[in-house]
Amino acid sequence: MSLECYNMTWPLNLRQIGRVYLALAIPAFIFHVLFWIQVATHPALRQMSMLWVYNYLITDILLLVQLFVEYSTRTMSGCVSPAIFNVLCAIEAYANSYMTVLEAYMLVCLNITRYYLIVKNFNIASRYPSILLIFNVCLYLFGIAILLIQTKLFGIVQLHEYQNNGSCHLDYEDIKTGFGNLFIVVFIPVILNCYFMIVTTIHVRQSQLAARSQRTKHLQLLVQFFVLYIFWLILWTPNVVASYVLSIFEPSIYARFGSIASALCDPLIFMFIDRRFLNVWRKTSSRILRCGRPQRQIGPTTVSNELQISVAQQ
Repeated sequence: MSLECYNMTWPLNLRQIGRVYLALAIPAFIFHVLFWIQVATHPALRQMSMLWVYNYLITDILLLVQLFVEYSTRTMSGCVSPAIFNVLCAIEAYANSYMTVLEAYMLVCLNITRYYLIVKNFNIASRYPSILLIFNVCLYLFGIAILLIQTKLFGIVQLHEYQNNGSCHLDYEDIKTGFGNLFIVVFIPVILNCYFMIVTTIHVRQSQLAARSQRTKHLQLLVQFFVLYIFWLILWTPNVVASYVLSIFEPSIYARFGSIASALCDPLIFMFIDRRFLNVWRKTSSRILRCGRPQRQIGPTTVSNELQISVAQQ
């Protein structure tokens, strides 16, 4: 009696695209590892105010790990059992949608906390850290709820399984369902972020009484978020539109390059724009350079002893 077997191997054209995915994902993963090494070795970077930043970057790492798993399973020879296929296919389909929801609203939460810090002079992270953690957990549950309500409760989203001609993805019942998801994941976060960025920018430009150092810090936070969000919109949004609106699979293949490129750029934005990380990288590089230089050795102080003897004899 032969067991049923599912082939998950990509065809040749998708393997070539997968190699390009991998060429972007490997340096992205290396940059993320370097980033987290800095966070782990420098206590000054482990602050509650960076909670949304770190959660946002964690989602990037999870997407990269999922890509590595997908590439491994889709390029290996042979086949897998139906149970293993269903698990891997579900991970492929749900991971992208789930992480998209998380990243979109994590950027909103980051923007709101900085709005309160700059405009209201109210540090939520230091005043109410427990509330911040509760919102963090609720956001993860919110992403799960959106998927479960559509797939299990109403059945308007179905899992489309591909055995050997592409990756598994979610199929929406009609174009209205796709646009509804696009409105929740893209339009609402964009409107909220634009509002808080505009209000915060106006406040910083009109604040004449603020100290120069404080105003510089606020401008730095604004520029950092602006650059981060522009990269997210340019690189990530095509993948979201292709996933939620377009029903055919091919556009999602090429739009996915943007999400991987976004994961590549995200740690670099914080490394080179945030002054805290810049200072840490300068200290680390100076230590590496000092370790590479030969140490100058000081000889014994025999001359001074001889001078003391001669002076005593006189």
